[in-house]
Amino acid sequence: MQYGIGLYTGQVPPGEEIGFRDEYARIIEQAKLAEESGLDSIWLSEHHGAADGYLPSMLPIAAAVLAATKRLVVGTAVLLAPFHNPLRLAEDVAVLDQMSGGRFILGMGTGWRRSEFRAFGADMSTRGRALEETVRILRLAWQGRRFGFEGRVHRIDSAVVRPEPFTPGGPPIWLGGTGPRALARAGRLADGYFGVCTPFDEAMTTYSRVLETVPAERRASFAFGQLRSGFIADDPELGWKIAGRGMTYTMDVHARWAAEEAGDPLPADARLSSEDAVRQYNLIGNPDEVTAALRPYERRFAGRTDSHLCFRLYHPYMPHDTVLEAIQTFGRVIVPALRASAGDEPRLG
Repeated sequence: MQYGIGLYTGQVPPGEEIGFRDEYARIIEQAKLAEESGLDSIWLSEHHGAADGYLPSMLPIAAAVLAATKRLVVGTAVLLAPFHNPLRLAEDVAVLDQMSGGRFILGMGTGWRRSEFRAFGADMSTRGRALEETVRILRLAWQGRRFGFEGRVHRIDSAVVRPEPFTPGGPPIWLGGTGPRALARAGRLADGYFGVCTPFDEAMTTYSRVLETVPAERRASFAFGQLRSGFIADDPELGWKIAGRGMTYTMDVHARWAAEEAGDPLPADARLSSEDAVRQYNLIGNPDEVTAALRPYERRFAGRTDSHLCFRLYHPYMPHDTVLEAIQTFGRVIVPALRASAGDEPRLG
């Protein structure tokens, strides 16, 4: 099992004392420390038009992280395919893959906010088709030959992508999503699936549903990724005092977006997430408690270098030094303890 940090969203919420330049610099600094601390990956997230500047452009940040590190894998969880020209995306990702020596995972999804589709002039009713066609175009583009494509959403008359990616055939493509169609799509088309922040048993149930649709010849190598959110502190109540405000802000943002989608916009300053709900969603504990909570993932995926658990330790409003300390604890204490405890448990695949 590989372990990483994220999701990095680049948000600067109201009342924060830093600007976007500082926020992006923190991401780079944390990525470098993650690598130094023995962690394996960093994950970025995309949205558009958010008041707090939620990261709208992940590939420049990905390039900066890759340039600042030597071993760390950068993944997107997820890039919203309907808002990207697939040929342009194929070229950008090929360059990223070359400059990093194959340290990039392209995670993609459909998007779900109507305001974003309106902003890009994209048809929300064909978002699933747009994602599927994007995957197919990328696969063709990364073969190094001239190609054409005729789809319902995208059309390419004749194109060739140069340079080819460093990784033969292109970097891994992972897909996200939660509905039945999204899970089936991931199994049919992708190299891996990136799941949302759910308990282990629920996450494994979802992953099993994805595996049911993976062709038999690819099932053993099909990768798994998941987000877990929380914080590490010797005193969990102190951890809540440090991170709880930012955790609550993050959940409120998504709850407000969901309300907008339902046609019931809420005031920007409304608090929507109860403390109990935030605590339940986030894994807050001392190193032993966090290790115990994450151990099932290591036992299930021991030895799998293609599967990643992404632990979100950086939340809005948090002191930067405290985050850096937590990253070191995760990489130098918790991850070695997890790998040492894998023992002889059966491995997936």
